[in-house]
Amino acid sequence: MTKSIRLRPEEADQLAHLVENTAYSEAALMRQWVLVGMERFRVSEAIRAYQEAEVDLRGAAERAGLPVAVLLEEMAARKVAVLDAPEDFGPGLEALRQAWPKDE
Repeated sequence: MTKSIRLRPEEADQLAHLVENTAYSEAALMRQWVLVGMERFRVSEAIRAYQEAEVDLRGAAERAGLPVAVLLEEMAARKVAVLDAPEDFGPGLEALRQAWPKDE
């Protein structure tokens, strides 16, 4: 499927400059940039939904199309607080508790 976009002249010039010294076609680079942008948008929207309590951590990971652990890394990189809901971490948290019990 083909999609088209409109660029201002200065944006088209920047695009041409970026492409001119690569081995890639303009179309291939634009496709890659769109896919990367879509992934970033999905992750941002999933984090926003999590922060607004629309979804739990697992739901946010599903929306982002990422494993929970990867979403947690992304949230940490963005300095997003993980809400205090241990059940959001699923069975992995319980497995960690069993592997490293607290000293009593």
